Amino acid sequence: METSYIIAFDQGTTSTRAILFDEHGKVVAISQKELKQYYPQSGWVEHDPEMIFNDQKEVFEAVVQKAKVPLEAIKGIGITNQRETTIVWDKKTGKPVYNAICWLDKRTEA
Repeated sequence: METSYIIAFDQGTTSTRAILFDEHGKVVAISQKELKQYYPQSGWVEHDPEMIFNDQKEVFEAVVQKAKVPLEAIKGIGITNQRETTIVWDKKTGKPVYNAICWLDKRTEA
């Protein structure tokens, strides 16, 4: 019988991770990449949405390759994100309107 896996995508404030678990909850492989933060003004903290998307694809591919697991064996996914970080997407183009405004950003205090 083929082993089943679950992959977790964790988009944190400072890094992007993919963690592959087997059917017993044991960690099989992890891939992680640092996330660059931007500080365009004092008190502002932003992330590049395209970079987040591309980094998620990269860590996914790396963790699957590291574990040598066929894609069809991955039966579920879990996604975590950065608290109240906000990204606005253009409905027509599918592209971000602006950088992600991070939960650490002081513009969201009010």
